[in-house]
Amino acid sequence: MLELSNVPPPSAQVDVPLGTLDGGILQLEHTRVLAQVPPTFAVEPDPLGVGVFLQVTWPAPRATLECPLGQLVGLQRFTSGARNAPFWVAPVVGTATSQVQRETLWVLAQVGPQRFVLVVPLLGPTTRYSLAGDETGLRLVADTGDEAVPVDHGTAVFIAMGRDPYALTAAAARAVTHRLGAGRLRLEKPLPDFIDDFGWCTWDAFYQDVSSEKVLAGLASFAAGGVQPRFLLLDDGWQTVAKPPEGAERLSGFASNDRFPEGLAALVNATKTRFGIKRLLVWHALLGYWGGVADAALPGYGTRDVTRSFPAGVPRTKHDWDVAPWGATAGVPAASEIGRFFDDYHRSIAAQGVDGVKVDNQATLEAVSTGQGGRVVLARAYREGLERSVHTHFDGRLINCMSVTSEGVYLMRHSVLMRTSDDFWPQRPDAHGHHLFTNAQVALWFGEFVLPDWDMFQSGHPAGAYHAAARAVAGGPIYVSDKPGAHDFELLRKLVLSDGSVLRPDSIARPSPDCLFADPTREPVLLKVFNTNRDCGVVGVFNAQYHASGTRPPITGTVGIADVPTLAAGPCAAFVHRANRVCRIDSADSIPVALAEGEWELVSLAPVENAFAALGLADKLNSTGAIVRREWRGATEVRVQLREGGRFLGWSAQEPAAVFCDGRPVSWQHGAAGRLEIALPCGGPRTLILQWR
Repeated sequence: MLELSNVPPPSAQVDVPLGTLDGGILQLEHTRVLAQVPPTFAVEPDPLGVGVFLQVTWPAPRATLECPLGQLVGLQRFTSGARNAPFWVAPVVGTATSQVQRETLWVLAQVGPQRFVLVVPLLGPTTRYSLAGDETGLRLVADTGDEAVPVDHGTAVFIAMGRDPYALTAAAARAVTHRLGAGRLRLEKPLPDFIDDFGWCTWDAFYQDVSSEKVLAGLASFAAGGVQPRFLLLDDGWQTVAKPPEGAERLSGFASNDRFPEGLAALVNATKTRFGIKRLLVWHALLGYWGGVADAALPGYGTRDVTRSFPAGVPRTKHDWDVAPWGATAGVPAASEIGRFFDDYHRSIAAQGVDGVKVDNQATLEAVSTGQGGRVVLARAYREGLERSVHTHFDGRLINCMSVTSEGVYLMRHSVLMRTSDDFWPQRPDAHGHHLFTNAQVALWFGEFVLPDWDMFQSGHPAGAYHAAARAVAGGPIYVSDKPGAHDFELLRKLVLSDGSVLRPDSIARPSPDCLFADPTREPVLLKVFNTNRDCGVVGVFNAQYHASGTRPPITGTVGIADVPTLAAGPCAAFVHRANRVCRIDSADSIPVALAEGEWELVSLAPVENAFAALGLADKLNSTGAIVRREWRGATEVRVQLREGGRFLGWSAQEPAAVFCDGRPVSWQHGAAGRLEIALPCGGPRTLILQWR
């Protein structure tokens, strides 16, 4: 795959360090990286030569331990991923280690010109490590999640240094995966077969008040507008649950509830035969439902009541997360029986035609691990049981959710798709910019292991276009949660082709270099995220700020070739989507952008070859994503294969002599600035041939 060639081997752009720890100084390639490292740490060599591992030894075993790690030498600025809730990670940036939050799961620091250090706390056989910070430096925290599982030593941290932060994270992920021996990298795992289809999720459309009748009405609403989803996610609200005295709703049966009077099989059949749905996924929580499993109704899985208690260091967006909204206790199937539970459950719904599952509330295991071998052991058992069952019954079709934790990421051996931020919140205008910032920044490290799912959105929402532009560049699935009759079909047609597929980029969206260490939700900086379509690039640009009162001036910035670090050197043509501008730029050139709050822009970049660049379809948000292939015949004829017809856009220094679409001559428009437009029939793939004298 092309993406593999964009990830340099460690020897190409990442320093291959020889690590030493002497007198409290950790050096990589004779460069001081950490100072004031306590004698409790020792170096473990990295067999891949990317960085070093640090082993820690404490004087006495305990279930929770903490100690200083050391001070980053030469720290100028850092970005990091820190848990802001039991289930999610949020970006935190700063200039001092005192700003590193508790429950930080990785830190990328700039320590000099083109010099970056990555610090990653690891996952041991029984122990999850995390970082914190204070005025003296970084701190290491170890936690097993069970007082009966103490720890006094382990391989706790990986540290690497490099000149290119993107190459550094890619190489470091290989080293960490090799050492942990548990999960696999994103590029090593197959993608689910619905990933390139447009989808609809029932959550924001109906919330838990969903029914067969409402689902079919929703699909009919899409069909009336001529944009039809090809995968459907039946979210929370379809299951049979019981409410015990303590108030936590628990799964009490494998069948659907009475709002689906003919069962799931009838709904599956109707969606596929009447509305062209190819894959129907259903939602369930990792423990079956939010409150777990009702043992009396579903016996035989070793289910026991466990008092829910997240570790003290885990931030709580609500003060009563341990109890609300799911009750103080959870019905937790035993680790030894969880594989059979998933197998029985999934076999039952697969027999009704269900094609896959979204499994939610995964990080809740951390709160119920006492007495079950601890958090890592319990998480490993659940992960293995879940992925084995999903592979058996659904050919791997799994969306992981509420699982952005060390266990959730590093133990994923077979599944690849993971929600990487909190929900799309229709009623919270302050959340939209932070939603985009979080997904892009979390992808910087965790995106090496998972394919980030940026969540659904609503096309008819005031922020619908803002989110649509982000999903167009994100690289994950594209699906909406529109209420019936509340669609923006013009916007949806910019995302969805006539066959129901989407123009998904090749890789994952990450922040561009010049905003990598900024917080665009707080600083006067535009959020820029980049991705690629073969040898083309796309940059999403967003004003990520929100102020409830008062008018703020637009934030200004620029976009250039350097915003897509993987693009080859050389001139490019640029298409500025909302401004409807086409221009040719060199490496030193930049395009000015000014965006008010809630505004966005997309800039597509295509290499200039033989004085021509193909910019794809101007009526699609990810315009160059519509290009399948370019083939030159000499220097005066090029064949461009497109996924769909529409308004083709290119840049050409000279006007063509002839243009053919599917073998027939067509007209074109060529402007003085080199803009080339060709109207192509819609409804299917097209092949263009352009000729010059």
